[in-house]
Amino acid sequence: MGEYRFLCLNGGMGVHSIYHPTQLNYRGPWSQVLVAPFFNAAPKQVESIERMAIVGLAAGTSARQAEAVFENLIVDGYEIDPGIIEVGRDYFGMDLDNLNVIVQDGRMGLAHSTNLYDIISIDAYRPPYIPWHLATVEFFQIVEDHLVDDGVMVINIGRSPLNRNLVNDLSTTVQAVFPSIFVMDIPGSFNTILFATNQVGSWENYLSNYAHISTSDSHPLLIEAMTMTIDNRQGAPQFTRVYTDDWTPIEWVTNKIVVEFIRSGDLAFLR
Repeated sequence: MGEYRFLCLNGGMGVHSIYHPTQLNYRGPWSQVLVAPFFNAAPKQVESIERMAIVGLAAGTSARQAEAVFENLIVDGYEIDPGIIEVGRDYFGMDLDNLNVIVQDGRMGLAHSTNLYDIISIDAYRPPYIPWHLATVEFFQIVEDHLVDDGVMVINIGRSPLNRNLVNDLSTTVQAVFPSIFVMDIPGSFNTILFATNQVGSWENYLSNYAHISTSDSHPLLIEAMTMTIDNRQGAPQFTRVYTDDWTPIEWVTNKIVVEFIRSGDLAFLR
């Protein structure tokens, strides 16, 4: 497809990374990670964002975008599959000076890290393949423990037009740890982005930061991502149930999403 490259895993179900030599905005979930800090009190300065962790690095799309936007940033990228790292370096421009690639399970890596992060991105979910140990209250507590005082967690969650159960369950689980959550849907996709702030945040904070950033010399990709979040923000998720290490019915939830969508007759969800 022109000069674009796509990383597709798990039988081709979903695009996990995109690369283009001159384009950075792919109108997908990767760039929404960039907006996470701006639910904090305004003015939140772009240059204050210094460290980010990505659980589910794949071929490095979010890392490349973050490097372009945050000039002082160091990224720790956790990816369990060394083969994917090799593909990222060979075909997806994942030769970034500010990226520390860590070939390890993301939960284990974070639990043993001595670093604190401004942003922690969880991008290891793709129904029906979701690691249950990355979806529990115990895991989210590990994440919270590794955020700076005003750090923010970002999760990319799959859904369908018919079923938001996974969004609701994960939102409920996250709220057992974090004081504030915010949700937006990626238009034209089956992705919802969940933001969880370590301090009490608000959409009012976000809009104030947007007003400042949109009139500054900030990177266009950040402004475009912030605009998309505003245009596609969602109301508060339904309060449902908390997943724990002892009880996580993640396979039942994700399988139901897929089966219901197949029965609806639109198989585009699986592409």
